[in-house]
Amino acid sequence: MNHAVRNTLATVLLALTTVSAMAASKDRQIDFSGTYKLNVQKSKGAPDWRPDTVLVVLQSPYQVHFVYFLNSDAVQPFESHDYVTNGKESKLYAAATEEAYASSKWTSKYVLLVRTHHLVRNEIADTEWTEIETWTLSEDGKTLVNRGADGKIMVYDKQQKEKIY
Repeated sequence: MNHAVRNTLATVLLALTTVSAMAASKDRQIDFSGTYKLNVQKSKGAPDWRPDTVLVVLQSPYQVHFVYFLNSDAVQPFESHDYVTNGKESKLYAAATEEAYASSKWTSKYVLLVRTHHLVRNEIADTEWTEIETWTLSEDGKTLVNRGADGKIMVYDKQQKEKIY
């Protein structure tokens, strides 16, 4: 193989590798990690939580952890959720008569879909239902929106100062 053909082939292979890498990074999952504050004015559906609610999101390649605090000064969270993002159902919690299972998956690089299946056991008959919610991060990474199964829309603004707990 002569030198010119070898250089042309190397250039073509380099270009293909670069295009593949760019396509892969374009589809790479966006990191939701950060500290967010509830924006009551932008939220819809009478949020049940206090206006000072702070949400801390921690994300790894296959899991997202949501931790809720009453305000930025609170030491202990009042609620937290862990979601494995492989689309497979896993137990979220179990109480005396109720169990909940969650599955979550990325539907795009900016959207996490969470499906929660509830099962309430009763002597007469079991009751079950499924709720679907989404978490969407704005392209600029400054706004996180939770659209709940109940129609509520909770809007969180990213904070400059990270909450440490």
